[in-house]
Amino acid sequence: MPSAPMALLFAAVGAAAVVWYLAYGPAAVPAGDTTAGRTGAMRRRSERSAVPTLRDPDAAGRPRPRAPGAAL
Repeated sequence: MPSAPMALLFAAVGAAAVVWYLAYGPAAVPAGDTTAGRTGAMRRRSERSAVPTLRDPDAAGRPRPRAPGAAL
């Protein structure tokens, strides 16, 4: 059983929480999953970035890639 000062503290904190909820409503409580805001920001950033130009690996003058290991 909690002591009288501890019970008074619990009651005061509980009352403050109820007053806060009544004043600001459920919108003051975080939604929990905020990844939607981050993914939207990443999508907008990728839309603003420049499209990389594709390069032809078989263009004239470029060395051919070789498999690892010794040539026989």
